[in-house]
Amino acid sequence: MNYEYVQVNAFVPNSTSGWSSFADVASYERTSSGTGFLLRDSNGRVLQLAFLSPTALRVRFNAGAEGYDDDSPSYAVVNRSLGPVTPRVAADTSALLTIDTGAMQVKVQKQPFSLAIYRDGQLIHADATVRGANKGLLYVDGQPSVASIKVAPENAVYVGLGEKAGSQLKKNGFSMTFFNYDNFKYGGTSVIPAPPAEGCGGPLNPSEPLYNSIPLLIEVNPSPTGAYAGRPYSYGIFLDNPAQTYVNIGADVETVYPSFSMQGMYYFGALYGDLDYYFLLGDGVPSVVDQYTQLTGRPTMVPRYVFGYHQGAYGYYSREVLEQVAQSFRDASFPIDGLHIDVDFQNNYRTFTSSDKKFPNVSEMFSQLAAQGFKCSTNITALVTCNPYDEDGKTYDEGGLRYATRDEGLANDYFIFNTRVNQGSSPQQFIAQENYGVNYGLNPFTSPPLQKDSEGYTPLISCGFYPNLGDPAVQAWWGQQYEGLLSAGLEMIWQDMTCPAIEYDRTPQAGEYVPYEQLLDFNTSDHDDCDEVKTLPLDLMMVGPDGKTYQPHALLHNGYALSLCKATFNGINALRPGRRNFIIARGGYAGVQRYAALWTGDSASSWDFLKINIPEVLNLGLSGVPISGCDIGGFATGSGSTQEGYVTDPALFVRWMNVGAFLPWYRNHYDHYEKWYQEPYSYGEPYLSYCRKYVELRYRLNQVFYDAMYRATQTGMPICRAMFLNFPDDVEVYDHLDDQFFLGDFLLIAPIVDEGDTRNIYLPRGADWYPFPEEGALGAKVAGGTNIGVTSGTTPYHAPLGVVPIYVQAGAILPMRELEQWVGQLPQNILTITVFPGPSSSYALYQDDGISTGSSYRLSAITQETTATSRSVRVTRKVDRYTPPEPYYYVALLGVTAAPSRVTAGKATIPCVADASSLSASASNAYTYDATTETVTVKIFDTSADITVSAALA
Repeated sequence: MNYEYVQVNAFVPNSTSGWSSFADVASYERTSSGTGFLLRDSNGRVLQLAFLSPTALRVRFNAGAEGYDDDSPSYAVVNRSLGPVTPRVAADTSALLTIDTGAMQVKVQKQPFSLAIYRDGQLIHADATVRGANKGLLYVDGQPSVASIKVAPENAVYVGLGEKAGSQLKKNGFSMTFFNYDNFKYGGTSVIPAPPAEGCGGPLNPSEPLYNSIPLLIEVNPSPTGAYAGRPYSYGIFLDNPAQTYVNIGADVETVYPSFSMQGMYYFGALYGDLDYYFLLGDGVPSVVDQYTQLTGRPTMVPRYVFGYHQGAYGYYSREVLEQVAQSFRDASFPIDGLHIDVDFQNNYRTFTSSDKKFPNVSEMFSQLAAQGFKCSTNITALVTCNPYDEDGKTYDEGGLRYATRDEGLANDYFIFNTRVNQGSSPQQFIAQENYGVNYGLNPFTSPPLQKDSEGYTPLISCGFYPNLGDPAVQAWWGQQYEGLLSAGLEMIWQDMTCPAIEYDRTPQAGEYVPYEQLLDFNTSDHDDCDEVKTLPLDLMMVGPDGKTYQPHALLHNGYALSLCKATFNGINALRPGRRNFIIARGGYAGVQRYAALWTGDSASSWDFLKINIPEVLNLGLSGVPISGCDIGGFATGSGSTQEGYVTDPALFVRWMNVGAFLPWYRNHYDHYEKWYQEPYSYGEPYLSYCRKYVELRYRLNQVFYDAMYRATQTGMPICRAMFLNFPDDVEVYDHLDDQFFLGDFLLIAPIVDEGDTRNIYLPRGADWYPFPEEGALGAKVAGGTNIGVTSGTTPYHAPLGVVPIYVQAGAILPMRELEQWVGQLPQNILTITVFPGPSSSYALYQDDGISTGSSYRLSAITQETTATSRSVRVTRKVDRYTPPEPYYYVALLGVTAAPSRVTAGKATIPCVADASSLSASASNAYTYDATTETVTVKIFDTSADITVSAALA
């Protein structure tokens, strides 16, 4: 068959023709495991229901299948035993089969077939019926397309869905496709319908495919009505199919096929392969994410420096340039941990190499940068160039440098061959061309055999091979290729172009020799308006997820990026055992959180790209990826670029830097070949100070990020959270999801993401709130349920350039660190447990050395209580297998309006000293009171596994 990419408006299971429904259920049987059921319809088609736990159900259908393997290979799923379950047939009549797990009841209507799921008698999920026909299980005769149409109840909200464009967190009303695609500036016109069907491309259009695909839909209904009336509910549906898939949530797309309205419905489906989906019932969204990350794997702890500030550029083309950037940051006293070097680092685009000419003595360079606190990464793509020339223009036979990665890959047949579906085996490796942009004269170094064009510009292109990453032997070999870079001192891996951005297929005919110069096609397409779907050919055969069977790329497409991340992750962990390694990747598939963090691809400098930053990161967090972020300031030029130097407008840049300071991955990265600069220090004052202020706050909040990351490794809970995660019982939060969010448990961040300096802010009902104290005493408490700018008596929050509105929940516990210029600069970084007045609360504090794997860590439970006459804080070690280097810590009680009459630590009354300097010098437990800030600060030496600090209020 002909495999191709199909746009969202051409995949229409709601069409009135062409699709068939699973027919009446004729019989059923239990599977041998006892936890599954096979349903056979009157046409002999077979559907499987398999229970993974009392709240998790797997539904599988392939129109040609006679049965199903419970252990079928999957890129994404690593655990199908989510809890003990014994499903019970509660009813079996000629019309209805009811299966009860104790937590949910699955009702299968037999004539016509339909599926519905109940919780304690409350309907929460059902197949859709249209014109009397069930649409819950659809397929196309003679083709591998499958889909399911479901009811979208009134008030239901749909979130998750991985990396999607759009300024709304909720994806209600949109049609989307999941197909990993190198979508430069989110503007690939060939992958979305032309107007007026879906609108044009760009950051505001969720219909276009992006770099990463996670088809996890989460439905949350805070106020169910009608047939669904009852308690609020949440569930997730994960469609495990690495081919091109689709989700449409109530969107009536214009199409060439007759179709019916999607109002009150949603569908999901796959262009090729099985309908294999997991239904995850949750008490709330956190339990859905918990189950999903059990199913697809938890993230692992990352090095602490990951939560610092990072700077990169395409165009740091030499050691001199890189070291100048590093020194400029230190001279500006601008905290920074990461430096990211693009393909400029390589010897003539040879992946896994470094350039001796541009970056001489690279081990010395990495060592010296590390001494200044910098951790470096470099760009690693899946392209292995077939260019025979090194950076000096010499081949190996002419005395040039050997390219071992290429030679080993060819010798061992590790690269994908040009074998196509039903065309027989090819002896020729597949070769394609990728485009790296243009050197307009910034970089004085050449890339043989590339030459300047008539305008004096050098098109930067390369042709090469691609590893057959489904093969375990190829994965192991790929991982070994990092040895040289890691030995030289490279700290982390930048996994770029995870979906190869193929511009042209340049594979010669079998047996034909074509000189490299003739392989190159200099008729390079414009990144902004590429008419081709830039990816590996969909009919190209490669090894699938079972590690041995060859399948068309179309069936595996989204899995290729995940295999790349997996090979890198396993390889660097084998090369550097005992320490945490870190990968920042541009793409992947469901389960990518096991291996890498994500950045959201090649953004452009525009307010629209800033506006989508928050919902994009929050939805990735809901999809199991705790660490993600964008290229701060925009990688490419855009509507927010200035005419002179194409730099990002200062106001846009400051706002973007300020937003990024509170998101998990914080990297400013740009195309220096087009933009003159984007480093904060280059903007000068006052913009440098505007940026520095919140970078410094981020470093002081490093422990908050770190503790939230630890929680993600245990439960999947995101670091940055949509409002309803922390306040699920307040229905009003669902109207304020797009531009405000929580960092951890207690910090509400409400930045400016539009031009201007005012905004409304909603403070959730169920708690009181304090403005984050920058100096002086704690500000006035604001009641929960207040909508600043809307509630009577309030005006919009005025946040001039350089100001981020931040509120803290009453009763909050915030662990704060001392300011560092890089993570680990201070041998001892004293912890201050900052406690806000308010209702009793708790906090989990995670401590370790910040880099090692293993079980050496301390986990402490911190609780606080506030009464009219006292404030108390208890610190209890729950896991005590690590001793921090700091001999003491502070407890800071905010909002104490008069000096306490007594302070105790444990059973001992401790002395009051005059001021902060005296407290710092104290050799034993003591406290001080500052009337100006209304703060009691207590110094506690870290000698007790369980201690309570109490202040008696006058």
